[in-house]
Amino acid sequence: MKTYVLSQSRMKWQAAVFGATMALWVLPGLAHAQSFSASLDQCKAVTVPNTLANCAAVQDPLKRGIVAISDQGDVTVTITGAATNATYAVGIVSGDGSQATSLGNLTTDNHGDGAFRKNAFFKFGTVGAGNVILSSGGAEEFVSGLSISKNGLESGPDFQPGLVRCTDVVVPGPLSNCGSDSLTAGHVDVENDDGALSIHVHGARPNTTYTAIFRSPNSATTTPVGTVGPTSKAGDATLDLGTGTFAAGTVGSGSIVLQSDGTDEFVSGFKVNERFVRPAVSESNLVPCDDVTDPDDLVCGSDPLDKGSYEVNAAGQVSVSLTGADPSTNYELFFRPLDNSGDVDTGIALATNALGNVQKGPKAFFPADAVASGTFVVKRQDSETEDQFVSGYKLN
Repeated sequence: MKTYVLSQSRMKWQAAVFGATMALWVLPGLAHAQSFSASLDQCKAVTVPNTLANCAAVQDPLKRGIVAISDQGDVTVTITGAATNATYAVGIVSGDGSQATSLGNLTTDNHGDGAFRKNAFFKFGTVGAGNVILSSGGAEEFVSGLSISKNGLESGPDFQPGLVRCTDVVVPGPLSNCGSDSLTAGHVDVENDDGALSIHVHGARPNTTYTAIFRSPNSATTTPVGTVGPTSKAGDATLDLGTGTFAAGTVGSGSIVLQSDGTDEFVSGFKVNERFVRPAVSESNLVPCDDVTDPDDLVCGSDPLDKGSYEVNAAGQVSVSLTGADPSTNYELFFRPLDNSGDVDTGIALATNALGNVQKGPKAFFPADAVASGTFVVKRQDSETEDQFVSGYKLN
């Protein structure tokens, strides 16, 4: 069995995870309507709607943190400036604190920084609500929620959960006191820099006014927010409250709840309503080998190629695209390790159509947990001694 070595790919994947998380932080509104994005704050710092129980007696430091659950079910948690070389248990806890689902463990480095991403942790169709908690020794260190800048400058992520039907929630468990109103989509946005709040619902019960509250975890304490509606004939309504809805310096944790006649209809949370697409961990253009000038000593064929590319996803599957190669020709994809120990046939055949085009994949190649370094080349099946297309770039 061959051992593959692909180090650049792993670094690229980690960078993509961090970059995606920071994009949610820096650019308000990027979160999809049914996804969940919130800051992480020290448990003892929370005062709205009230202070929290079960906080660690001695609170670990935290410079900043964010949690995001995408509408494809991906979970990303990032913290900086926490305790060094520490391990935190990460879970999502229901709004009343009675139910919990473990998400895994996050370990920090010697700077107190740590992150993890779990692709498609929640499966398609899952509806969840509650708060994400990071605990140590059974006591809560950091909790998801909203934090408002003290000076009007961006200091952390906005609070951007989706709104979901109370009766649909299954993670960490079903909720009580739920109504049955319809809801196509909804979301909440609390701006970090100025505390402005907006709530949007689409496809709710027509001609209905909902009372919005901010409910604390583990208790019945609530803070009134306002009223949403009356909804239109299509069930749409928006509540926009300006700067200072939440005062500067506020740190809060809990759930936004929309009620009708005292019954919970919609709660802040997430819904996995998009099919999971595995992220690329390595990708490159393919160029005609005969066009390569650096290095200039390759053994090449002369087949044409208008454009080409390959991609490796996080499951080790490879996808290949060729446009404008030789028509009706059988090609084969090979992996060439960095140490030049010999080409490995991937078993991925590329049969072009009458226009010289083919798209194939994703096809399994790399085993689980492989760390690989190398490149891909395409050869003709009738002449595997020459490279036809190789990974590279063309500068104009």
